[in-house]
Amino acid sequence: MPDKKMDETKKKKKKTAECCGYPISIFFIVVNEFCERFSYYGMRAVLVLYFRYFLLWDDDLATSIYHAFVALCYLTPILGAIIADSWLGKFKTIIYLSIVYAIGQVTMAVSTIHDITDANRDGTPDNFTFHILFAIKNRFRHRGSRYPKREHWMDWADEKYDKLLIAQIKMVLKVLFLYIPLPMFWMLFDQKGSRWTLQATTMSGDFGAFILQPDQVQTVNPILILTLVPIMDRLIFPLIQKCGLNFSPLKRMTVGMLFAAMAFVAAALVQIEIDKTLPNFPSSSESQLKVVNIYNKTLNVTISPNKYLLIYSFESSADYMTLDHQDITVSLNTNPVITKAFSLIKGGRQTLIIPSNPTLMYLQEDVKSKPKEGKNNVRFVNGWTADLNITNLDSIEPSATSNYTLVSHGKRDFVLRHGEQWCEFSRKFGFGASYTFLIPSTVFSTDCESKTEVEDMKPNSVHMALQIPQYFLITTGEVMFSVTGLQFSYSQAPKKQAGWLCTNAVGNIIVLIVAELGKLPKQWAEYVLFASLLVAVSIIFSIMAYFYTYIDPAEIEAQIRKEQGLEPEEKEKETLEMEEKDEGQKNDQEVKKKQDIRFVKIRLCWNMLIYTL
Repeated sequence: MPDKKMDETKKKKKKTAECCGYPISIFFIVVNEFCERFSYYGMRAVLVLYFRYFLLWDDDLATSIYHAFVALCYLTPILGAIIADSWLGKFKTIIYLSIVYAIGQVTMAVSTIHDITDANRDGTPDNFTFHILFAIKNRFRHRGSRYPKREHWMDWADEKYDKLLIAQIKMVLKVLFLYIPLPMFWMLFDQKGSRWTLQATTMSGDFGAFILQPDQVQTVNPILILTLVPIMDRLIFPLIQKCGLNFSPLKRMTVGMLFAAMAFVAAALVQIEIDKTLPNFPSSSESQLKVVNIYNKTLNVTISPNKYLLIYSFESSADYMTLDHQDITVSLNTNPVITKAFSLIKGGRQTLIIPSNPTLMYLQEDVKSKPKEGKNNVRFVNGWTADLNITNLDSIEPSATSNYTLVSHGKRDFVLRHGEQWCEFSRKFGFGASYTFLIPSTVFSTDCESKTEVEDMKPNSVHMALQIPQYFLITTGEVMFSVTGLQFSYSQAPKKQAGWLCTNAVGNIIVLIVAELGKLPKQWAEYVLFASLLVAVSIIFSIMAYFYTYIDPAEIEAQIRKEQGLEPEEKEKETLEMEEKDEGQKNDQEVKKKQDIRFVKIRLCWNMLIYTL
């Protein structure tokens, strides 16, 4: 009878349909995963820019909300695992939550669902959470010296639960303890979608043959992944092994963390170069002022108490003046002398427009930050005698100033028109500049040649190519940390997957806290702070890894089965099944390691396509 049951079991196993070494059901899961990744990464790539430029949040708030969202995306799989374990089972959980995901993309509840406690892989939950709670409750009930100590606190659950399952939970907890420092890596890594994207908005994306937008620079990461994964897997790691060096998974992860720290040092160096080119914006207690003269004569402008300017007709002052007081008096050397008082905006930039009738001079508010998305701000001052229509702008009254209009990189044409009169001029724009065009009364007679251009803000001069080294370093760190971490976790505790995602969630929460509370005056200083924290944590992790003892889960499970008191008539059958299962588990582990990295490569390839789109 036992032999017949074993034969039937083998036949059932043989009936499982496979394709390319995977069960057919895997491909349905993969398709669902592809759709989820497309939705997630397609939205996440532009999320921080949406916060910054459409909701008009500042950089810190946009960064905080972005990382709060990413943290929740990676934290909620714990909730999904509990639902699967305690209620629905893993397959129904995937289906139901995928439907929730699809309804308007309201809740990014689950990025991937993995059953962390299904010991026999039959799809039936083992109530992992309740085992731990029972162990804690039983240990608390038996506190005191009269109760003998047990080797591990989870052993207090063996009065109710199977020893094999308890041993498996011990493996999970051992790996989870090792995960404690890991969120610091994700704290840095996920900032390539927030801080680094915002950094790219202050850089030039002109590569000659193509223009790279700030949110598109993230494509460097998946492209480098597809390049580095096979190089590391086929060349670097085997070469290190041939040199006789013990480059264990935990050592690889430590090196990966150090690479991520170096990436942020590189980002800090790039930020220092960017800061050299940024305008000197006013502080909250200061005001800045520029003077534009569209009067038909050169003027001596006196700004109390001690600012003296000589401004030619249809020109402006050289740069913004920084004033520590808001109430000023402006005097012009006209005949008679014109004097007028103004009140400036604290922390703002303004331009004093002196029109053809100087008595009507007025203040025009200017932008005090770089134009969004690397575009350019353009406005016009009408020095003509009548209303003027300009391409894509409303009609501008005489002596009036238009609002700023965003103009993309490249050559742009502007048509000025009044009734039957018109002229056209072209201007090639870079990234992140701000211009004011002064239109004189002779604009039509000179075919727009008499217009004057005032540069309110210089264009971005630091090229986005300088971000490539930091992307290379962070991607190298990702390959050594993330892919190796997945392989290590599967080999040491196959049920850990939700715990691995939890490290990502905690990392994003740390960024959220730092962005909101640790407001450093300079962005490069924040990069250095993050790099220093990761170096410190990598040292702690290396010490923990030094004392970590690698285990063979299949061997431990086999040993526990031997220790279980089996009936004599069942022992032979159990021995055969155990030997067969142990051999199968060893083979499965080798196959699974290869499948894991193949699956990771498939996901990374899909991510690259999503980023490219």
